Amino acid sequence: MRTIVSGTVTALAALGILTGGVLADASQGPEPWTDAYDAIREQLDGFTFEHPMTVTNPRELEVVRQRIADGVEPQASAYEALIADADEVLDFEPNPPESMTIMGGYQTDSNLSEKRSWLWREGDAAYTSALAYLYSGETHYADNAVRVLNAWAEADTTFSGNDRGLQLGSWFSQMLYAADILHEYEGWEPDDRERFQDWWRERCLPHVKDVMRNRVNNWKDAGVLGVLAASVALRDKDLLEEGLIELKSYFHGRTDTQDNDGAGWKIVKDDNGVYLHHEVTRNQGRSGVTYTAYSLTTMAQALEIARHAGFDFWHSRTPQDAGVDELIKYYFRWDVLEEPFPWYDGPDRRAYRKNPYELANNHFGVMPEMTDWLEENRPVDGRQGDQYITLNKGDIEPR
Repeated sequence: MRTIVSGTVTALAALGILTGGVLADASQGPEPWTDAYDAIREQLDGFTFEHPMTVTNPRELEVVRQRIADGVEPQASAYEALIADADEVLDFEPNPPESMTIMGGYQTDSNLSEKRSWLWREGDAAYTSALAYLYSGETHYADNAVRVLNAWAEADTTFSGNDRGLQLGSWFSQMLYAADILHEYEGWEPDDRERFQDWWRERCLPHVKDVMRNRVNNWKDAGVLGVLAASVALRDKDLLEEGLIELKSYFHGRTDTQDNDGAGWKIVKDDNGVYLHHEVTRNQGRSGVTYTAYSLTTMAQALEIARHAGFDFWHSRTPQDAGVDELIKYYFRWDVLEEPFPWYDGPDRRAYRKNPYELANNHFGVMPEMTDWLEENRPVDGRQGDQYITLNKGDIEPR
C-alpha cells in the first residue's frame, strides 16, 4: 500500500474545506490490478477515433437528426432552443487573456465565480455554435465556433491558481466538445486545428491530468471528463487509455486514497443508500447534495464518452454491489423529490447540473418519478456537463 497525504491536506479535510484529498504516486495509475488494465489495453488494440465522440456518436446523431426532421419531442423543442442560442452568440467576441489565475472557492476574496463564468461563456459560444452546425449543416455556425477556438489558441492563454485543473475539466470542456464536432470541418484550417490542439495539450491538459490523477472527490470527476474529452479532440489513444483506467477504478477497491477506504473509496452502499461519501458530508452535510451534483454531472458525461469509445461502465458494480443506477436514483430523491437527506436537514440544491437524469433515464429507466420530472422540465439545464443534454440524449436508446 502506498504512503498517503500531507498534514496540510488532512487539516483541510478536517475543516470540511477539502474532502477526498489526494492520491499518492497516482501517476502510476490506481492500484496494481493489472488484469483490469490489460483488458482495457486489449480492447483498445485496433481502436480508431470517430467524430463526434464526446456529446454524441454518429449512430445516435442520426437518430436525433431524424427526430428533429419529424418534429418528435423532446428533440424538436430542444433543437429550436439550440438554434436560438446559436443565433444569439453569432456576434460573440472571444476574450482570451494572456494568462488567467483561477483561485480556490474557499480562498479569501476568491475570483472563482468570475473566472468560471468567463470560461463558460467562451466554451458555451464555441460548443453551441458547433452543435448548431452539426444538426443544421449551416456552416456559418461552424465558422463562428472556429473563430472562438482559434482566438484562444492564438492567445496561447496560460492558467494558474488553485482551481485551474478543476475548472478547466468541468467548465471549459465545451471547447473540446466543439473541437470534436469540428474535427473534419473543412473550414477549420489544418494549421489552426493543430495550433488549438497544441495549445490545449500544453496549457490546459497538464492541470486537468493533475486533478484526475491526484484527487478522489468531485475534482477527480472533472479531471476524468477533461482528459477523456481531450483524448477525443486530440485523437490521443494513450490519453484515452489513462482516462478509461481511472474511470474503471471507480468500481474497484482501492487502498491508495487519503481515507484508506478500500472497497468504498468512491461509491458507498449502506443503510443511508448509495452515495459519494466524499461529497455528501461537504460543509457538514449542508452542501452534500450540491457537491454530489458537481461529481455526477461530469461523471455522467465521462461515462458517455467512455461508452462511445466502446467501454460501457454504466452497468459496472462496485465490490459492495453498488451501481450508477442506484447512485443517481438516490441523488434524484434527495435533489428533486427532496426526501430526507441523511447528513443534513434541508441541504442546498442547484437548478442546474441535471445531465445525470437524462442519461440514467436512457440507460436504466431508473424510476417513474424521474421520467415524469424530465417530461415536465425539458430541456433540462446541464451546465458543467452537456448543456444540450436533452437534445443529444433525451429518450434516445443507447447505440
